[in-house]
Amino acid sequence: MSFLVRQRCLFVSRPFCGILRLPRCASFCSSPKWGEGVVTPSFVMTDEKMKRRPFRKVEMRAVQSEAELLEETPIGVKDEETLVRMWQGFGRTEEVPVLVKKLMENTKALEAELGEELKFGGPRGSLKGEAGKTEDRRHRAFYHTLSDSESKLQFFAARQVACRILGSHGYLCEHCWLPTQDCMCEALVKGSLWQNMRLWVYMHPKDFLRKNNTGKLLWQALGDQVQLCVCGIPLHEDAMWAALQQAGRDHVWCVYPAKNEHEITVSKLSAPQGYNEEARETTEDCQLQPLNFIMIDGTWSNSKAMVSRLQERASAVWEGRGMPCLALSPDEFSSIHGLRPQPSMEKTCTAAAAGQLLRELNQTSAFAGHDLDLTADTIDEAVDCLSEALVGRRRRVGRPVTRSRRRDYQSN
Repeated sequence: MSFLVRQRCLFVSRPFCGILRLPRCASFCSSPKWGEGVVTPSFVMTDEKMKRRPFRKVEMRAVQSEAELLEETPIGVKDEETLVRMWQGFGRTEEVPVLVKKLMENTKALEAELGEELKFGGPRGSLKGEAGKTEDRRHRAFYHTLSDSESKLQFFAARQVACRILGSHGYLCEHCWLPTQDCMCEALVKGSLWQNMRLWVYMHPKDFLRKNNTGKLLWQALGDQVQLCVCGIPLHEDAMWAALQQAGRDHVWCVYPAKNEHEITVSKLSAPQGYNEEARETTEDCQLQPLNFIMIDGTWSNSKAMVSRLQERASAVWEGRGMPCLALSPDEFSSIHGLRPQPSMEKTCTAAAAGQLLRELNQTSAFAGHDLDLTADTIDEAVDCLSEALVGRRRRVGRPVTRSRRRDYQSN
């Protein structure tokens, strides 16, 4: 009987705690207090906690609708032009996503509203001070008004990108995403990619503008044949899927160890018509649809959800047929492993995975003869360059050069 009462108290009290928006100094415990045979949920303010964390009056203003969020915000023509240039420098497209632009304008307008300059800090360039608290309250309130998961994802992605761009302007290099004093652009050796091949860096919003991100190396080293697509940004995702649909399903692969019916190895990859050795001479002068390889760029916990998102859209586009996933077979860790320990051999960083993909493709008869191994060497050199730059930065700021290896785990 007592167990039943305790469980009911636990599951009833938590929703009410969220609905009532109790202040953080309120105490809540899953285990109820017992006294004289009466069960009392422990979310009552105590005098001791009131003294330690006094209650503050909180501004309750919140965005009520998407229309209010997207309405014009007076920030000035000069500031608006600056925001556009910021996106074009970091976002790699001329057109600015509507929601990203609006969130950048809303955040920039806080300077005039609060009468203080925006300040950013921390490893992710987060907005600090009263402006950071105000931005967080308003956007969290708006997020909870969204009813469907797609709208929530798009808002989350746009907010991550907008805040990171504002916080990185004038601090990070637009090309290598490193602080300007640690810029590695001059040391980077550039190469080229086979003209009939395209790489898509499908990036999680939280990896956008990360200093130790390796996906950025691909377009730095190989140019415009590598395209950035931030998950949850419709402008990026629609452009990628337009190219994938035009190429066709047999010209599209996702590089990810799926461990399901969609997974194949590179050695078993069948080349589309026109790419096999027999037809190469007759189609040499013809325009072939490019081969599209999607590189998943995010933590392993986030990557699984990103692949599921790709598979859902692929199933809708190609009438229930999913996207094939390529599993790689690397035989060594990447040079950046000391700074970013990977959980297992096959779970390598994005750039190293791209290099491994090109080497394995070069060993097949259908894709040999296009200097893919040389391109892979260029990518490896770029990873080495980034590793050296990160080590130099860590030494400059007095941080350890290596990190302890994380616990290995099995991917589902």
